[in-house]
Amino acid sequence: MKDFLKRLNETNRLKRVSKELSTDLEISSMLFANQDQAYLFEKVKESSLAVAGNLYSTPHTIKIGLGISTSEELAAFTSRSIDSPSPNKGHLSRFDKSSWDYSVDADLEKLPILKHYDREAGHYMTAGIVAAKFPGTDLENLSFHRMLVLSKNKLATRIVPRHLDQIAKDMKGHKVPVSIIIGPPPAVFLSASLQVQYGLSEYKIANKMMNEKLELESSEETDIAVPLDSEIILEGQLDYNELAKEGPFVDLTGTYDDVREQPVITLTRMHYRKDSVYQAVLAGSREHALFMGLPQELKIREALSKSIPKVRGINLTPSSNGYFHCVLSIEKGNDGDGKTAILNCFAASHPLKLVIVVDGDVDPFNLSEVEWALATRFQADRGIVQINGARGSSLDPSSAKSAVTAKLGLDATLPLKGDKAKFERARITVSSTAGAMIGRSSGSS
Repeated sequence: MKDFLKRLNETNRLKRVSKELSTDLEISSMLFANQDQAYLFEKVKESSLAVAGNLYSTPHTIKIGLGISTSEELAAFTSRSIDSPSPNKGHLSRFDKSSWDYSVDADLEKLPILKHYDREAGHYMTAGIVAAKFPGTDLENLSFHRMLVLSKNKLATRIVPRHLDQIAKDMKGHKVPVSIIIGPPPAVFLSASLQVQYGLSEYKIANKMMNEKLELESSEETDIAVPLDSEIILEGQLDYNELAKEGPFVDLTGTYDDVREQPVITLTRMHYRKDSVYQAVLAGSREHALFMGLPQELKIREALSKSIPKVRGINLTPSSNGYFHCVLSIEKGNDGDGKTAILNCFAASHPLKLVIVVDGDVDPFNLSEVEWALATRFQADRGIVQINGARGSSLDPSSAKSAVTAKLGLDATLPLKGDKAKFERARITVSSTAGAMIGRSSGSS
């Protein structure tokens, strides 16, 4: 992560804060107030370590981290890496204790773990990647989980029914060895957020993104591969037989999630350096929404590639947390393509509640243009698709946390036959003289 912070600093995208701030709401309030700004908090009241946040809050900063062109589409780059992962997970070496200034018994009080919101249960680790081996293999699964600090060496860990949950079930009640990675290379951070098939290690995707240059080492006690270029490594065991109350916690929607009994991770060792930087992700922020939305966009793209002639743009809208509302711009080959696109979006991405489909001449990222298309091209008696009692997301408070929801599609596309000139947006050809005057006028106060 250090190289990434350096690149952000060199491009004037990192704000360094030298004033001492507390992990108790002060740092999170700064992250919340300016969510597109990457921060490095150099002095923390409760720890000798610095805190970084909002690092991946825009697609552009993610591209800087990955070292790809600003013109390259992030979703397309990610899809290619998933479709053709590296045949190996990266170069693996043995654990080198000398590369860490501190390899000690776990003590979470030494880390600047944040309390983010007023009513949260306590201090939450939000950017820690849990690495665990698929049973009977030497391949690791990587996944993000919010983790509530219970004591110096215990974390209550929110686990949903995905891969880590399946690994624990396959272990048939045994404790699952885990390593928690904080501050890995950007490709590892992005890969860990993806939803790929069980058995595929996200390290192989990250190694592909890094042109086969991912460097790993075996952790000291758990023998789990962790990136050499990580800021902090924690080792321990996940135990489904030990449960603790977890929550309340502010989740993606910016509302408080329920309190649940969740499995506990008991930590044994921790490794960090004198200049290690603790990474935090503010729940409910744009950064959180971006990483929740990207896997859904990949699913939508895959579904539409098989049914729609041309997709011009997909906008999982920021105001819907990048998760619940989608605007599509398409080129139709059939008059039914608008409704087909709506149905395929809902089938591909279960959290979606609203899909709006517009024509290719409408920018799906310009919501003023989208509303114009609804005003001039949409009729409720022929453009609405409504689905009741469908699978939704438990993150949606309006579904009473049942994960059952109603879905609405709005087809604001034009029929293929008919006088399209009636629907064409009026334009003015601007001469060079007028253009220069307009430029001067728009630049004045």
